[in-house]
Amino acid sequence: MIDMNVKAKGYLLGAIAAATYGMNPLFALPLYKSGMNPDSVLFFRYLFAIPLLGIMLKVRGRSFKLQRKEVFPLVIMGLLVALSSLTLFQSYNYMDAGIASTLLFVYPIMVALIMALVFKEKVAIQTVVCILLALGGIGLLYKSDDGTTLSLTGTMLVFTSALSYALSQSDFLCFAFWCYSFFGACQFRREFMFSQPMVFMG
Repeated sequence: MIDMNVKAKGYLLGAIAAATYGMNPLFALPLYKSGMNPDSVLFFRYLFAIPLLGIMLKVRGRSFKLQRKEVFPLVIMGLLVALSSLTLFQSYNYMDAGIASTLLFVYPIMVALIMALVFKEKVAIQTVVCILLALGGIGLLYKSDDGTTLSLTGTMLVFTSALSYALSQSDFLCFAFWCYSFFGACQFRREFMFSQPMVFMG
């Protein structure tokens, strides 16, 4: 059985992670207005994140080494992380960023369903209640006070982001470091070889 202190720490860290991840639009939208596009924003986001993950690995005494059998799953996870980030940041162009970030948090539902359907994990009653509450919240977001409904394109982008994020989850810090490094390399190639140069409007 999980110790209560460990469980409470898990809830606290989960809440902090959700709150900080939900702050993405707070920084992304002003950058969009200044002339940057989602590709540029994500490139610099992970450019600064990779050294921090590297420092965490060193402080915790973890190894950067990967076994040969870990390379292919790492590539897949890197692609999923890239897809999740790109679709989320693109969705901000089609719908209110606050709603997009709220919809993103259907990914725990997807994780629960994947664990139940693929790995045959037993679904607890509290998990079912949480899923129903989350679906109810999504239903309330469907139509605003002025009668406008959610953008289908934006909604599909957010759901794609949530599913990709759910599939890319890993408990290994080293995997996270290499996933972000792989994603950063993909963004570098995309940004500097297949698109317009980064533009900063004064």
